Amino acid sequence: MTVKRISFVFLVLLTGALYQAGAQTITAASCNASDVQTAFNAVVNTTTTVIIPAGTCAWTTAVSLTVPSGSSTITIQGATTVAGSGDPASNNLSVTDNTIIVDNNASNNSLLTINANTSPSLIRLTGMTFEGGSGADKYHGIIVVNGSTTNFRFDHSHINTSTYSPSNSSDGIGISGCIYGVVDHTLFDNIAGAVNNMLPETNAGSCFGDPLGDGDQSWHNATSLGSSSFMYAEQNVFNSGAANDCTQGGRFVFRFNTFNATSPEPTVQTHPTGGAGRHRGCRAWEIYGNAFNADASNYINAGFWVSSGTGVVWGNKIPASSAGGGTGYKNFIQMQSMRQNNGTYSQTVPPGGWGYCGTDFNGTGSNWDQNSNAASGYHCLDQPGMGVGDLLTGGFSSDGSGSNNVCDITQNPSGCSSYTGQWVNEAVEPIYEWMDAFSPVPSNPSALLGVNSTFGNTPNFVANTDYYLWCNASSQTGCTSFTGATGVGNGALASAPSTCTQGVGYFATDQGSWNQSGNGFGNGVLYRCGPSSSFASFYTPYTYPHPLESSTPTLAPPTQTPPNVVVH
Repeated sequence: MTVKRISFVFLVLLTGALYQAGAQTITAASCNASDVQTAFNAVVNTTTTVIIPAGTCAWTTAVSLTVPSGSSTITIQGATTVAGSGDPASNNLSVTDNTIIVDNNASNNSLLTINANTSPSLIRLTGMTFEGGSGADKYHGIIVVNGSTTNFRFDHSHINTSTYSPSNSSDGIGISGCIYGVVDHTLFDNIAGAVNNMLPETNAGSCFGDPLGDGDQSWHNATSLGSSSFMYAEQNVFNSGAANDCTQGGRFVFRFNTFNATSPEPTVQTHPTGGAGRHRGCRAWEIYGNAFNADASNYINAGFWVSSGTGVVWGNKIPASSAGGGTGYKNFIQMQSMRQNNGTYSQTVPPGGWGYCGTDFNGTGSNWDQNSNAASGYHCLDQPGMGVGDLLTGGFSSDGSGSNNVCDITQNPSGCSSYTGQWVNEAVEPIYEWMDAFSPVPSNPSALLGVNSTFGNTPNFVANTDYYLWCNASSQTGCTSFTGATGVGNGALASAPSTCTQGVGYFATDQGSWNQSGNGFGNGVLYRCGPSSSFASFYTPYTYPHPLESSTPTLAPPTQTPPNVVVH
């Protein structure tokens, strides 16, 4: 009898141990902040689904989840549903808001924070609606994801900042730290004319073991276009405001989204080095397959405002209309080297800051720039078309990041106590553009590319060195026939010129199999002309749809485990 009792007790303990090691489903008692926080506090297992029930709940306090060490899969599941796709081929997202979180929090800090302190197989937030209430401006996002993971997914949700009363410029979901993954099938609503950033990316600040978190290591490591090491946004709809901002070495891809834009904000944008103290600018980006629609009567300065880093822009649709005095974009791409004057950001001379690039503005140039041309400072540190360079460390006293000791430790491995800078040997990594269907605005001046139109310095950028544009009769560049000498061509690989000028691009439309969506967009691989005057494969887009889109939440634990945990 004693033996049987011991066996029963052992079985109970064993079952409990298996449950702790296996899957777990936690259902919050309601969508109220306190109940959701209680549910998050109960997360201990390797695979956990937290269900947040339907309802409308006003949060006056912030909620946070720190992913426990050793966790593999964390899913936060609301009841909001999103049908359809934001891909321009369909553009039919239909949202039913069921789990609605209203921001009534008087703090400027984020309403929901997820801290990924491990690298789990998946962190997923899905089926949620977040909307503005009486809450204060959320500078870094209503939601912020911090830490480090290569597998974050935010999907089938709705972020609505147009409902704030009074209105403010809260951001949507901020991607910070070293976070890669995908945001998909989500509706982002801003009030018309808003300046809100729906998806700000500072998602490389701490990558590669960067101790300061300002993106230095991101600028010291390979660009890796076409890889998983980016934050992807795909199949979403963005209404008004700016779809994003990017700084601190961030890396992003916007593909197959629909933008319904209103002035004044650029639709997609980067942030430059020199735009916020010690922070480095955005590192790399890809923008393709999107629809850039300017809402009626809106004449918008830029579809893509690029002030930092390198990447590719291709296959987008940018229509225009003469209705309402001319609706569309003044420039589809606007390239700026923004440290050449104080039109947007004032600079402090080294060692207390980055200083101004070139001598035209204040008569002195900064040692941080290449200064191959004394007047322009060309190339400027981290300007568009720049890539991997030396490793920097240290900070500025003015923003508390250091003691005016920013140092190029590649060239000064013992460090620097006070340092006025030197060119960081950044590689020229040109920007490539091709196959964009841009329609100029009939009643307003419009161009595919605008280059430093508000600055007087020249040269700021050099065509066919810092950037290459599509050479085709359908392009607005003026180059109508591709010979391999300049620009970017397209067509079957067999039709590429037999010889070419180094750096020139050719998009082979009959190559690649990365597009698995069946949306009719096709595939393609970008070839680049090398030193031998022949084309070699250079860039293949990452698998579409993003592989994380195949992830599905586990809404019930295995049958051998105890019942769901309902947290009150």
